[in-house]
Amino acid sequence: MKHGNKKTVSSAACGKNQILSIGEQCCVSCHSSTYFPFCCHPCPIRVNPWLRLYFSKQRVGDAVFSPLLNRLKSATSLLTGNRTQKQHPHFVVITIDNEARRERSPEAPVDRLFWGRYQGREYGIPMIMDMADAFGFPAIFFTDTLTVRSYGKEPIREVCQEVLRRGHDCALHSHPELHIPDYQDRFDYYWTDEGVRSWLGEASDYLAEFTGQPTRAYRAGGYRVSPASFRAMRDIGIEADFSSLLGHKQCMIDASYCNNAVRKYDGVYEVPVSVYHDVKGTPRKLDVNWRTPETFRWHLQEAMAAGVLCTTIFLHSWSFLKFDATWLEATEAVGVDEEAIANFQGMLEVVSETPGTQVVSSLELIDYLKANPDALNAPDTIPAIRPAAA
Repeated sequence: MKHGNKKTVSSAACGKNQILSIGEQCCVSCHSSTYFPFCCHPCPIRVNPWLRLYFSKQRVGDAVFSPLLNRLKSATSLLTGNRTQKQHPHFVVITIDNEARRERSPEAPVDRLFWGRYQGREYGIPMIMDMADAFGFPAIFFTDTLTVRSYGKEPIREVCQEVLRRGHDCALHSHPELHIPDYQDRFDYYWTDEGVRSWLGEASDYLAEFTGQPTRAYRAGGYRVSPASFRAMRDIGIEADFSSLLGHKQCMIDASYCNNAVRKYDGVYEVPVSVYHDVKGTPRKLDVNWRTPETFRWHLQEAMAAGVLCTTIFLHSWSFLKFDATWLEATEAVGVDEEAIANFQGMLEVVSETPGTQVVSSLELIDYLKANPDALNAPDTIPAIRPAAA
């Protein structure tokens, strides 16, 4: 892995939860090395030790007590005969993080990573839309419009307009750490309302310009959401966020607030990335690059039986390509990921075969939540995987 500039940092926790001393050096090229007490490299600012202690306690508490609390809530619901969840369909959202990271394709980031152009075919957004269209399902393309800063407006405008032309949903995504040079060195870009609003408002304006529609839905790159993020979303007019991922080191909202349930956080609907607990108790998302249709079927059945309102299918615009190196190293596509394509196809088939499911766009889900506020009272639970379903 290539290392970036070295910076002096204060005590922070690395991915192995080892405490580093003041003055130690760290790599700040990693996209995760933003301002969190838990990241895969130490944070490039002086982290307050009390803040670190607070988040460490929060994460441990969530991991230990949230599953028990959720089970108690579900049991109480059954004992009291609360059947509110049965009044609503089970929604499925097909979500694509639409982004161009130069490290993934130095030669042609937009062509390779948005469109998936490889050996004369398109394995990116056109193939994803073709596969969803075969079932009549809308897909939500969370598009990183800050890519404009690196590659100009026209390539991103073309992406957004093609998604809309095909009848799918073009929502907002952002990776400011990729396109704003001083993002890694600016504490306020993540923790303060003004800092978040400065780049999130810019990204939202680009999307509105390219689509001709107001920005209503958002997913943060790297699941980087903080309380300031939600206040900025609310002020900008974003109505729903799809960023929360239980257990992720960069998601800085209380994980016990919503694990798989749709809730409202500071005036913004929060639609979390669906997770289950694997056999080791680790939260896992339903990503086509890692999960099989069998695991997805099991999760969907468990979620529906518990009365959970929504399940999220997760992929990237480049999920159907294989690359020759790790996430942050210079790399190029070296093949087609047939397994990921088969996983996505299988998940779509599972949804089509499952009565009571409804695949919706972000706008349809927002409108439903507005018309049915009691849907926010649907149960919250985390399925725990059985070894046979792994």
